[in-house]
Parts: sequence; C-alpha cells; structure tokens
Amino acid sequence: MIWLCQTATNPAPAAVAAITPVCPPSGTVTGHVTAANVLQANTPPTQQILAGELADVIAAIRAGMAYANVHTTLSPGGEIRGQIKASDDKD
Repeated sequence: MIWLCQTATNPAPAAVAAITPVCPPSGTVTGHVTAANVLQANTPPTQQILAGELADVIAAIRAGMAYANVHTTLSPGGEIRGQIKASDDKD
C-alpha cells in the first residue's frame, strides 16, 4: 500500500518510484508520506483502501490495523512483519 523504500532488485511500482527513497543497507528510513504514496494494495481492493486514500491509511493505523512488512532477497514474501502504532509524540 505504501512503499517506505526501494532497492535495485525490488523497485517500487512505477506510480511511486520517483517519490520512494532508496533503502539503506542498514539504519533508518525517514521521510514524509502523502496521498501520492498510497497505492491500491489489491485488485479488487480487499483492504478497502484505494490509491490516494491517505486518510483511510491513517485511520487504519489509529485503529491498530496497520503493519509494516520488510521484504528481502532471501524472503521476498516478507522477512519481518510488525504492527504500526499511532503515537501522540511530537518529536
């Protein structure tokens, strides 16, 4: 739904490739996500979130229904998966 970063062997889809940063070999990825980053996850949209619907992504995060999945060459289906939690921190 949202690509946080991309690699040469696992590039982001064309619709978001230009606005998706390159994944570092290790460390932290930082940036800002906008509606332009939101892709429709499935066809039909089994997650009921369409491309550009950032407000729905934020609602899913606040409801505790969002997760991040890290794909690697060794485990292309996903090596690490973790829940995303909303925070009131302003830092």
